[in-house]
Amino acid sequence: MRSTRSSILVSSLVGLSLAASGFLMGWHLGRRPIGFGHHVHYLSDKGDAQDQVRAAVLASLRVFQSGYSKRDLATIATFMEQLFPKDQNILVLGTDSGEWIQGYQRVKDFIAGDWRGWGDVQLDVGNAMVCADNDVAWVATIGTVGSGSSPSRAIRFTAVLTQDNGRWLFRHIQFQWDDRPESLAELLRRSIRRGSAVP
Repeated sequence: MRSTRSSILVSSLVGLSLAASGFLMGWHLGRRPIGFGHHVHYLSDKGDAQDQVRAAVLASLRVFQSGYSKRDLATIATFMEQLFPKDQNILVLGTDSGEWIQGYQRVKDFIAGDWRGWGDVQLDVGNAMVCADNDVAWVATIGTVGSGSSPSRAIRFTAVLTQDNGRWLFRHIQFQWDDRPESLAELLRRSIRRGSAVP
């Protein structure tokens, strides 16, 4: 009798553990990032840069986007020469902890790593906010990073550029995630609504 009770207790505990694990796994896999479409209002202000400056800064941003779209490692040296000064301090902050990349060669290596292993970066170049003061401009925009079968994640992109012999060169870049996973309460509400819709 005692061994039967023990077997029932063990079976119950195993069942509860499996159910809890299944729920947590489903919750984790079911967390859907909120895309940047919810943040289009960010770009309602186009900034205070004069039209000529805005066009030139956006031209540099388009070259940057083109590099991230093509991800051709054979062009990384040309990409860097077009967009970054070799003899000045440059800094790139990535989305992950510890991604504080300083210096021309390290930034080059970091971007090459992005091209090899990060997702498809799509920045909203045309609607970017561009502000400027003399030979310094700063840019803010939104975008997404897609990775194959996973949903795209929203990002914010900011940069500071300086003018050098008629070219606008990047001195500081920051990528930042701009999404949030659904909370457990939101997931439960969605599951309950879906469950109540089933006949």
